[in-house]
Amino acid sequence: MQQDRTTRRTCPYCGAELPEEASFCPFCARSVNQRQKVSPPSYRWRKALRRAFPILLLALALGAAGAGWYLSTRPQVYDDGGTGEVIYTDEDGTYQLLLSWLDTPYDPAPVITQQAEKDDEYTFPVCLFIHHKDTGTNAGEIFLRKVASVTAEFDTPDDPSGYITYDPPAYDDYAPDAALTSFTHFLGRENSAQGTWTITMDNGDVILLHQTLNVDLIETVDIYPEDVPMDTTEDLQVLVDSIGDRVGEYDVVNIHLPAVTYEGTLSITERPVNLYGNTDGEGRTTFTGTVQVNPGGVNWITYLYDIDFAGSGDGMALTTARRTWTIGCRFTGWQTAILSHGSGYPGGIAYTNCFFEGNDMAVHYNTNQVSFFNGVSPDNTFLHNGTAILIEGEPTEDILELSGCRFVGNGTDIDNPCGQPLDLSQATFQ
Repeated sequence: MQQDRTTRRTCPYCGAELPEEASFCPFCARSVNQRQKVSPPSYRWRKALRRAFPILLLALALGAAGAGWYLSTRPQVYDDGGTGEVIYTDEDGTYQLLLSWLDTPYDPAPVITQQAEKDDEYTFPVCLFIHHKDTGTNAGEIFLRKVASVTAEFDTPDDPSGYITYDPPAYDDYAPDAALTSFTHFLGRENSAQGTWTITMDNGDVILLHQTLNVDLIETVDIYPEDVPMDTTEDLQVLVDSIGDRVGEYDVVNIHLPAVTYEGTLSITERPVNLYGNTDGEGRTTFTGTVQVNPGGVNWITYLYDIDFAGSGDGMALTTARRTWTIGCRFTGWQTAILSHGSGYPGGIAYTNCFFEGNDMAVHYNTNQVSFFNGVSPDNTFLHNGTAILIEGEPTEDILELSGCRFVGNGTDIDNPCGQPLDLSQATFQ
């Protein structure tokens, strides 16, 4: 007979034999299930977290402060975004930096459009103005003390020959209120290019000012005596007055005059035109009356080439309130040969390789229009005039250079009551 190896359950309290699936003893009524000891949850980590929380907050605050300090002290780039103006703030204040024209120092000029004749050479100034933002006062001098370098260049990927260039920015008497001025040079070609001024501060910050130059080609219209009547002053006046209906607003108009003598007054008031006197050996074009130059419209220069102005002892040969340039002209026998007057912009008179003889007054500056254009006057001859040059109004803050000019037998060579700066080092006096 085999031994029964089955393990019988007994009550751990009274020892009675228990049914196999019993959960309590039927004899002593006690539970016979074995209970596992369950440990209550520990809250020590929460206590540790509560103790560490202020330290964690302090560490985060210090980290944020450190990041802010780093961002505020590291070199930054200030880009005008194509507006031509940047507002820059440092420990000394807030500044307005902008690129503009001489006469609009508070208005940025991010886009400049220049009209040009094909392949001709042109130059114009671009000014960097720096003001205190709150007061608008000039801050150029104090700001430049914080500047390590300033450069200016054009991006011309389509023309690597560099047909548009900046001169290195520098202070120039042309614009005394500008911090720096750069003269831009370009050729007459239908194109555009973006220029960038890069201002690097001593602290490493970089300021970028952009300026786009668009070049629009214009037509050159030449009119000859065989094209239209121009034998009399009346004919010529009709032609000059009708030019606006014949050509585009920005076209350059050259009128080639015959070898005739024009009597009476000619007025150029509608738009600028250039007058070319005859030089082909048949005699010279002569005016015995006054030519008045005060055109409206575009701000071109009116050029007068190779014309004789023959006076009879009184009157004025040429009066101009807008920019006028006489080249190779002769002025004889006038009370005043050239009078530059008025205060309109742009004004000024320039004269090159001209001959003045026997005039009471050869050149009379009588304007308060300060213009660098007035400083162009090389290679002229002043012979036996009462006064060669009278500077009654200040024509320019630049030095008026009289290089190559000859003064011979004048009652007064230069009368300069307004104290205009002069350079006479290359002039001769006899």
